[in-house]
Amino acid sequence: MARGLSDLGNTGARPSRRYRPAGAWLVLLSLLAGAPLALRSAHAALDRDAGVAAAASSTLPELPRLAPIARPEPDIAAIRELDRVLDQLTSQDPRSRESARAGLDEPIPGIVDAVRLRVQDIRGSLDRDAAPRVLAEARREGRKALKSEKDDDGRDAKKKGADAKDGKSDKGAKKGAGDAKKGAGDAKKDAKKGAADEKKGAGDTRKDARADQGAKKGADDEKDESEGDWLDFMLATPRPRDSAWRDVVKLLAMERMLVAAGTTPAVRELIALHAYFGELLRIDLQRQIAKLRDKAVPALIEARQHDAKIVQRWANKQLDLLGRAIPGEAIASNDTQILADVLRAYGRVRDVDAMRAVLSFCNSDRARLRDAAREAISAIGEPGIWQLRDAYLNLTGEKPPREWSWDRIARELFATYDRARLAEVYKLMDGGVAAASAGKLAEATDAFDKVLARAPLFERRKEMVGAYVERARSLADERREDALAMLRKALRLDPTGEHAKKIDAEIAYLEGALLIDRSTPDKFVLERALELDPAHAGAKAALASLGDKVAERKSQKNRYIAAGAVGIVAMLAMFFIARRRSDPAPAPRQASAAPPQPHAAPEPPPPPQPSAAPPQSHAASEPPSPPQPSAAPPQSPTAPPASAAPPPSQADQEPTSAGPEPDPQSKDAG
Repeated sequence: MARGLSDLGNTGARPSRRYRPAGAWLVLLSLLAGAPLALRSAHAALDRDAGVAAAASSTLPELPRLAPIARPEPDIAAIRELDRVLDQLTSQDPRSRESARAGLDEPIPGIVDAVRLRVQDIRGSLDRDAAPRVLAEARREGRKALKSEKDDDGRDAKKKGADAKDGKSDKGAKKGAGDAKKGAGDAKKDAKKGAADEKKGAGDTRKDARADQGAKKGADDEKDESEGDWLDFMLATPRPRDSAWRDVVKLLAMERMLVAAGTTPAVRELIALHAYFGELLRIDLQRQIAKLRDKAVPALIEARQHDAKIVQRWANKQLDLLGRAIPGEAIASNDTQILADVLRAYGRVRDVDAMRAVLSFCNSDRARLRDAAREAISAIGEPGIWQLRDAYLNLTGEKPPREWSWDRIARELFATYDRARLAEVYKLMDGGVAAASAGKLAEATDAFDKVLARAPLFERRKEMVGAYVERARSLADERREDALAMLRKALRLDPTGEHAKKIDAEIAYLEGALLIDRSTPDKFVLERALELDPAHAGAKAALASLGDKVAERKSQKNRYIAAGAVGIVAMLAMFFIARRRSDPAPAPRQASAAPPQPHAAPEPPPPPQPSAAPPQSHAASEPPSPPQPSAAPPQSPTAPPASAAPPPSQADQEPTSAGPEPDPQSKDAG
């Protein structure tokens, strides 16, 4: 029984062993048959995710690109001004040198590019052996002059101090005697304690001695240069005929000009001087960098990646001396332009350690700093992905997906910053869109104006175009200037859109209509409107009305010419008639030139004179009758008389010589 059961079990187990491979093959075949379906579903899922990601990324802001360092061509006016100043500094006239030295502290527009050009010229012509000797001699003479001035000042100070000490010495002597006794006991205690400290510090001093030897050597070189100016030293010992002296003076003068400019490009040229001339100008360059302080930080950060190792070490040392060696210290500036240059400098050197400091300005309220920080992040790129992930986690509370690249995380981060900063702007935008859909165009455009005032480059600005266009159409008949402003704003919001040509055509039409209203029509503007939009009815009607007016003016032209000719002829006729009336009449040939005299009363006759002449007749002795008044009207004083009386005869003019006239009274009495 047991054996049978075992046999049965064996027989039952055999088929399972026999058919197991077949079952495995069946399962494998079924998996292979369903593999294409699984692969297709997986690809479909990936495509959906890619589509969602593309749709999401299409609404994200683009990453700004960091512009390369620009070195434009120098301006010819700046080059001439620089040459004029350098020629005066190296001239033989002391007054010219003094006046040119006084003007070096004034910034000159475009001087940086001109200095770069002239430095290259001196770089090729400088005598590398003679220039250090000339500079060393000038420095030696300058230090002697400064030392003598200090000695003179010290002697005067000692003389004044000696007089003051004499009065206080007696009081100090008495007080010092008591202090000496008291200090004697303290000295014994300190002696024991100091002996133990000396043994302990002996080992430390030996270690520090070697480290201080190198520092002392450099400190001694710079100790003598703590005061005075190298350019003043060179000008105090003039050698205008020495080419090495002239080249060194020009280099030092151009250093002062770059310091007066005080911009990041100017500091770049200062650092380039150290790369070109090495130890010749190193100490003076350090002093100029110390004067600039924060203005020199961006260029020094960029110099960390300079091609010359000596410049890299020098830049790190200068940043350390300025206290701006780490990013947290470098961004401690109140000047917006300097801070923006510092952020861009970290982007150019791709400093990952500065990534967190740069990220802190990505949501700044000042657009200049915000743009500079985002440009720096886009320049750093992939090495800063972990800082970007941490920033996204701190901002949203969620980790970004692992498949997101650094630029996707940066764009998501910037979009989140913008939404948080522009929450009110988005609210205004939504209100404007709702008002436009409800037909309230005035409210919609007012809301959009507020949005553009807060964010001129708002990413949803294309949605505003329709509201501005509809608002312009409603104002086109009554307020054409306001409608024109609305259309121009709509064109600026979407200059390359599908409706841009029609908007431009409407702008041209309104400009032509305004010119017609001002009685200064311009046919070209209306023709341009038809070129942009051939179906524009308003432009066609305006051109037609403008043609009718021109034809009407041409038809009335002959009438205006005839009327003008008649008027001119009439004016000429009136002029000649008036002139003819005003001309005087011609005088008679024998008329007297003297004006007529008024009649005077008869004078008494002169007394009779005896004469031998015979007596005259009675007719001859009668006096002439007085003239009768004329019945003609009186003439004006300027006009001549109408008719002149004949001249009197000789008998009337000359009295007879026969004798005196008889008295009429005596005649009547006889």
